[in-house]
Amino acid sequence: MRELTDRQKAIATFISSYIKENNYAPSVRDIADHFQFSVKAAHDHLKALEAKQVIKTTGGISRSIEVIGEEFFPREELIQVPVLGSIAAGAPLMSEENTDFMLNIPATMLRTTKNTYFALKIRGESMVEDGIYDGDIAIIRKCDVAERGDIVAASIGDDQPGITLKGYYPGKGSVELRPANASMGPIITRSCKIHGKLHLLIRNYQ
Repeated sequence: MRELTDRQKAIATFISSYIKENNYAPSVRDIADHFQFSVKAAHDHLKALEAKQVIKTTGGISRSIEVIGEEFFPREELIQVPVLGSIAAGAPLMSEENTDFMLNIPATMLRTTKNTYFALKIRGESMVEDGIYDGDIAIIRKCDVAERGDIVAASIGDDQPGITLKGYYPGKGSVELRPANASMGPIITRSCKIHGKLHLLIRNYQ
């Protein structure tokens, strides 16, 4: 690794500390605000750090900074999991087009490698009786089958690209996707694609 300037060392240290504290990387704006310089200057510093193999980034994905320089690497091993936003019709589920940002999860909280997990930000109150609230981030372990009663991330039909998180109750010729909210009714469908099962939840109490 080539020698860093004092400013580059400070930025690399900030990125590492931010990831350790928040479990996701800072945005370019976060870095600019912290050091009180322009967003363009932040971009330039990140390019320099990437050229010196201190960090790596994924183009087009917010908060995708990953620390790879040993001097600045967070001591606890972290695995990057993509947080999916609106699911684009026709795009592969794990494509960059569907990824809002990358979330860093301690490896001890995941069973296997990062390629078997993705995350969804919960919107709405359909699962509150199972302790899943609006704004939570659900970590999903990828799979295409589930047991009755599992909480699954599923899509309905080919013309509805969104993913819903519900209880899975298969029946004869149809599947019931059951909310955990007595005020809401289930989704009954003959066309259900399972993308994964709920593995853990992350909640910010601030």
